Amino acid sequence: MITLALATQCSGCTACKAVCPKQAISMVADHEGFLRPQIDAEKCVQCHACERACPVLHPGEPDATPTCYAARTKDDTLRMMSSSGGIFTECARPVLAKGGVVFGCVWEKPALVAIHAKAETEDELAAMRGSKYVQSDLRDTYREAKAELQKGRDVLFSGTPCQIAGLKRYLGKDYPNLLAVEIICHGVPSPAVFEKYKQELVKRFGASPVSIAFRNKSYSWRRFSLVSTYADASENREDLYTDPYVKAFLRDFCLRPSCYDCQAKGGRSRADITIADFWGIEKVCPELDDDRGTSAVLLHSEKGHQTWETLHGVECKIVSFDDVLMGNPSYIRSVTQPKNRALFMRRFRKVRKLDTLVRRCQNGPWVIWMARRCLSKAKRIVKKVLGL
Repeated sequence: MITLALATQCSGCTACKAVCPKQAISMVADHEGFLRPQIDAEKCVQCHACERACPVLHPGEPDATPTCYAARTKDDTLRMMSSSGGIFTECARPVLAKGGVVFGCVWEKPALVAIHAKAETEDELAAMRGSKYVQSDLRDTYREAKAELQKGRDVLFSGTPCQIAGLKRYLGKDYPNLLAVEIICHGVPSPAVFEKYKQELVKRFGASPVSIAFRNKSYSWRRFSLVSTYADASENREDLYTDPYVKAFLRDFCLRPSCYDCQAKGGRSRADITIADFWGIEKVCPELDDDRGTSAVLLHSEKGHQTWETLHGVECKIVSFDDVLMGNPSYIRSVTQPKNRALFMRRFRKVRKLDTLVRRCQNGPWVIWMARRCLSKAKRIVKKVLGL
């Protein structure tokens, strides 16, 4: 097996694997836990289909003039089960009602691994709600989606911009029965770091969690919390300021290398609709803000506009593109790689607690952190000796 030459900036979208006519490519986890393409040299026929399908090598044109809305579902129960305004479900339900299929991210149980899967019922759709702050394994969903499209079924495929860009490059042409829905993506954390986090939960609580919700709104939509639930119905709740995994994610220590220079942002993925949390809604449309979740919706295509006009269970207000960008700069801009990112990824498997490593990395270079720690300990010893 050899690593694909273009894999250094690979987004993990699997377009190369899906398009390979000889099935010579497999996705293998690297030393940081990210899936990357590897080629079986004996099967490869040098057709270069993988390179032609790669969205990193062939980025699309940006869309700087999408039609934008602030929106939320009228179903308050659905909204509380969703990460923001419940718009993904509102878009997906009509597809299922017409006998179509929806592809999205779910937890594969019992291990709680993020994967893409197919939904044909409302119950299966429910598993796709809620953010999963870890890169999902797309498995063979590109090929499955193509097969359904060729049968004439309506298909909604949801994912990150790079996943949508990969799907579009793999398909090679537009399908009128495909609705592509992307999220505004901050970046995708390493599955290996998430495994480390789950191992810590087992040590703390003596059991593996049976479910994890990253965007629980019990505190509020803005101060969201991560809730891990166990077989005995007990729960552990941490908010975005205290949970070590969320802190590592929001401080950009564990993101995929390609996320620091994403080639699919700004509408380059050719998605029909982009959805996100409408951060800053209290300044733009306070009448749509009750701290239970409001979505930003960006429409890019005629198909996206037509879909939006058919959604009658949504209350919305048109807003400017600048209003959306004010709270969601990640639509057009990649995050900056932190100085201690390499240190975090080199040591996360070795430390006893992720939280300790996060604090070390955010407090500056390792040598400085150690010097500060030694100085602090020296001060405590001196005070103890002097009886202060």
